[in-house]
Amino acid sequence: MRVEYIKVNKSKKLISLLVILFLLILAYVTLELFDVRETVSSKIEFAKNTDNYEFVLGGEACGIKLLANGVLVVEVDNIKSGVKIGDVILKVDDTLVDTNKEIIEYVNKDEIIKKKKVLLTIKRDENTITKEIELVHNKVDNIYELGLWVKDSSAGVGMVTFYELTTNSFAALGHGITETKNNIILPMLTGAIVRAKINSINKAKPKLPGDLRATIYKEVLGQIRKNTGNGLYGTMENKEKLTEKKELIEVASKNEIKVGKAYIYCTLDKEVEKFEAEIENVLLDSSGNKNMIIKITDEKLLKETGGIVQGMSGSPIVQNGKLIGAVTHVFLNNPKKGYGSFIENMIEDMKTI
Repeated sequence: MRVEYIKVNKSKKLISLLVILFLLILAYVTLELFDVRETVSSKIEFAKNTDNYEFVLGGEACGIKLLANGVLVVEVDNIKSGVKIGDVILKVDDTLVDTNKEIIEYVNKDEIIKKKKVLLTIKRDENTITKEIELVHNKVDNIYELGLWVKDSSAGVGMVTFYELTTNSFAALGHGITETKNNIILPMLTGAIVRAKINSINKAKPKLPGDLRATIYKEVLGQIRKNTGNGLYGTMENKEKLTEKKELIEVASKNEIKVGKAYIYCTLDKEVEKFEAEIENVLLDSSGNKNMIIKITDEKLLKETGGIVQGMSGSPIVQNGKLIGAVTHVFLNNPKKGYGSFIENMIEDMKTI
């Protein structure tokens, strides 16, 4: 009887294990089917949202000139002012200001010096507030100041990611222009991308970022309308000249991007060139502009730049004949690697201009 009991008990355990295994397999298959449906649905939705657009690949070097809307506070010496880093000063008393020079000139008027106080109109996040502050006397230069460090404009070099023909739009850089120390997006009044010529390359090394050195010309290629976390967006000045001899390119949703071979396009001399790269990781749930990890594998590019260097931001990334994103950041310890943004995020920002 004891032998029979042991056999029955073992049989029950075996059946229980088989049932658990079956349920686990069922759950796995269900999740996989759900993921497949979700991916297919996402691809269909993306295709609908981009179906009426005509994209042309970029890769051209451009100079970037940005004039701020108001002045951005980047450092606060006058602690009693109540002003914070990241605030944007729009007006001093009733006078609109867009440069530090305008502020200095205003607060050093005789009638303002006598008051020794001014009323600042400030944009803080999405709110507009006012702060009355006392002027600070700079004894070295014998002038009055607000006791604040501000930034009012920016310039640099980057790459155009794409042109869109039906809206006469462009996208560049892949990330926003920020006040570097605190990584705050610079509020924009006006700006333009202009023609640039790469003169030399400062090669990247571990912990020593390289850069493209260029001459920036006055010839305007496009007017910048928006500075966002995902790049610069605006309208082309001469669509025919910028896009002549260029073919349309399809764009891919983030769910179409795979680990494996890809290409980046950028200008190191006079023409846009194509270089081999690898997509090492696709961060589907990421936000911002660090959505995939890329590695430069092209021997020519590595020889000339050491990897990703400053000035290559915005370089389009192509996989399987589709535009998938743009280069945005370099890994300081390993300049062969960096981050890229999803093209679908850039397209969403383009729609808002």
